Amino acid sequence: MSTNHKPLSKKQLEETLIQYRHHFHEYLELANREFKTTETIKAILTKWGIKLLPTNLKTGVFAEIGTSDGPTVALRADIDALPIQEESGVPFSSKFPGVMHACGHDTHIVSLLGGAYLLKQLEASLPGKVRLLFQLSEEDREKALQLINNGQLKGVNAIIGFHNTPHQPIGHVGLRSGITTGAIDKFKVTLTGVGTHASTPQNVEDPIAALGYEITELQSLISRELDPFTASVLSITHLSAGNTWNVIPSNAFFEGTVRTADKNVRQEIKDRFF
Repeated sequence: MSTNHKPLSKKQLEETLIQYRHHFHEYLELANREFKTTETIKAILTKWGIKLLPTNLKTGVFAEIGTSDGPTVALRADIDALPIQEESGVPFSSKFPGVMHACGHDTHIVSLLGGAYLLKQLEASLPGKVRLLFQLSEEDREKALQLINNGQLKGVNAIIGFHNTPHQPIGHVGLRSGITTGAIDKFKVTLTGVGTHASTPQNVEDPIAALGYEITELQSLISRELDPFTASVLSITHLSAGNTWNVIPSNAFFEGTVRTADKNVRQEIKDRFF
């Protein structure tokens, strides 16, 4: 640690991190808009004497601990929130309507901060460097590609990331060999037909009927067209069509996600999807 600061005790560090977690849960930002979150993380790391790395990205924080020329290991956490209305009722609920840390990224931020604090105290004895990646925009579009294209993984020999889960008891960490999480693709589909009154369906090109057929076919893509020994998931999570009970609409919409653990299967699903 910096010579200007007396190291925190275990209890003091725990209390500090709880305060930080509550702050990030209350004052939060969506993907690619994490401006105040970024500034807060930078201020904490700077206070602890941890070196910030240069970046031309507008959000996200990248830092490094260690002075040795040994290997570099990166630790990664995400920092953005989701467009969800919080209804938890906790005293530190989101201050912003329609925005919530529903995926636990506030916990991820603080976990990496806690690890950074402890590693900083061991800096002189580290046999290499530890790079800290507070990743922007995990919940949207380019995600980690922004970080990679910005050069933040240059010189990194290994990277470790984690995600909270309610399925593990408190104080336990789950590990496994091989693939743990899959690649993520998001899809949006708009079907355009010709709407009419529900009493004259012969005059319509019904997008709702097409939507139902499309959903059935997409579900069978995983269960009937792919090798059952390959891990893949296709989930349709949002439908929208029409606005009243007696009119067939002109448009229907659905969206969802595909998760895959093999790049060839990922491409095959894309090819068959379209």
